[in-house]
Amino acid sequence: MAGRGVLVALCAGVAICFLIGCGESGQSPKTRIFLGSEVARVTSPNGQLDAVMIRDDGGGAAGGWEWYVYIVAKASGVDQGKSHAIFHAGTLTGERLKWSQAHLLEIHYDIADIEEFRNLWGLDEIQTVGSAGEHDYLVEIRLVPSSLDFSVLTPDGRFRPKN
Repeated sequence: MAGRGVLVALCAGVAICFLIGCGESGQSPKTRIFLGSEVARVTSPNGQLDAVMIRDDGGGAAGGWEWYVYIVAKASGVDQGKSHAIFHAGTLTGERLKWSQAHLLEIHYDIADIEEFRNLWGLDEIQTVGSAGEHDYLVEIRLVPSSLDFSVLTPDGRFRPKN
């Protein structure tokens, strides 16, 4: 009976070691580059930032795509350990990013089922801006649906076809 307890403890120890050692490509969680497909990249008017739209396989039984928008330093990849999405949608059609001003990014779309959105982003999210934030740079994000009426629903409350 004591042998069985040792075997269980040994198996648990091996499983823990296996799980700890099985990171993504040996990278620490702070440097995981987003593996989705980059579908749009637009440089800010000051030339220092890029707005990046990523389409990722939603996985799961239903499948589908997930859409994310990030702001990163110009020509940089999206680092999941540092970057925080400003937009996440499960459905998105007619998507387009546009910097309308140096501090204003617009996310254009025809149909969107938006799961997360925030309207402010700060440079402090991707780099040190000084102890008092004296060199911070802010960007406002605006949603711009193509229709002045409904986006994801029809006027009678049904889902709009995605085609």
